[in-house]
Amino acid sequence: MPNIKPLSASAAPLDVRALYEEFGQKMGFPAAPNFILTQGHSATVARGTWSAVLNVLVLGQIPRWTKEMIFVAISRDRGCLYCEAAHIACCRMLGVNSETLDGLVRNIESVTDSKLRDMINFSLKCSRAPRSVTADDYDMLRKHGLGESEIIELVGMSALAVYANIIADATAMEADPAFDELAPQRAAAGTSSSHT
Repeated sequence: MPNIKPLSASAAPLDVRALYEEFGQKMGFPAAPNFILTQGHSATVARGTWSAVLNVLVLGQIPRWTKEMIFVAISRDRGCLYCEAAHIACCRMLGVNSETLDGLVRNIESVTDSKLRDMINFSLKCSRAPRSVTADDYDMLRKHGLGESEIIELVGMSALAVYANIIADATAMEADPAFDELAPQRAAAGTSSSHT
């Protein structure tokens, strides 16, 4: 049972309803998920969260599918079931192949792409103990060809995932049925490309 129930679009003020529509559309969901519906009780928080999600997760130099994998890894590591389920669904929607996604969930070290694996591990380290990140960690990313802008995106993604985990866990969000429904529909439509 959620601690704060989602605020439906029909009960939300017009500005919040518009935010729900934009969130759902730009994230590729058929409707706004519980994550933003729960925050809809505070237009200020919902707008702030959507701005962070849009600018840190959706936009930027690092492909969204890579950031979604980072979101899955951090959410799994932190035990946030809502965010893990949501971002596994996003990975599938964006064409992350099943083998790579299964490896990510089972054991990050099984991810065969060393650049991707190192980006995920760096982000996990940021989310667990940000002061433990060393110059060697940054040098490893630079050796993979990442510039300062991309590295800051990874740090931002780590912070965003932790922020989202706190909101989802503190409010006891329930997973959206659409998470299970989205991936098969996309695959059936032939939109499943193969990342990594």
